[in-house]
Amino acid sequence: MIRILYILSFALCVLNSIAQGDSVLKVNLTFANVICTKGAAAIEVNGGKSPYLITWSNGQNNVTSIKELVEGDYSVTIKTADSIPQDTLINFKISKQECPVIINNHFTPNGDSFNDTWQIGNIQNYPEFEIFVYNKWGQQVHRQKDTYTPWDGSWNGVALPDGTYYYMFYFKASEKDNFLKGDVSILR
Repeated sequence: MIRILYILSFALCVLNSIAQGDSVLKVNLTFANVICTKGAAAIEVNGGKSPYLITWSNGQNNVTSIKELVEGDYSVTIKTADSIPQDTLINFKISKQECPVIINNHFTPNGDSFNDTWQIGNIQNYPEFEIFVYNKWGQQVHRQKDTYTPWDGSWNGVALPDGTYYYMFYFKASEKDNFLKGDVSILR
């Protein structure tokens, strides 16, 4: 009797395979999808008769982990010295997920060299971005496109007063239907 148990989850996937007989082979496969960086996969093999021959579909052999995976279908084959009950083949898919933009909701441009500019994380993954910032009356007080420079809370060289401002972040300037909106507070 061959028993195979699969346990799956997203971003990080764990897969167990248990084989029959006196030699029980346990295989744990973990992999991470493409989110901001390339994907990766790792395998841990226990049981059966060593040495193990591990063959990855990207051409790497006899390593327990692989990196720099783009989205797509992959597999790994594990062969034990006694091949009981047979070679184990595991297929898995690396998916691409959107890299989140992390927009701070406040900053303190008071010259103390701490949190003096508005930071936007992972913006380098969106080289065609565009961002607009408006005051409470709807007047544009800041705009950036394509090249990110942390904003210091000024408009035309004049420091803006403390308060809440509202932004529209477009992932791609030419596609106005894919955006984030929110507010950012300036606290001096």
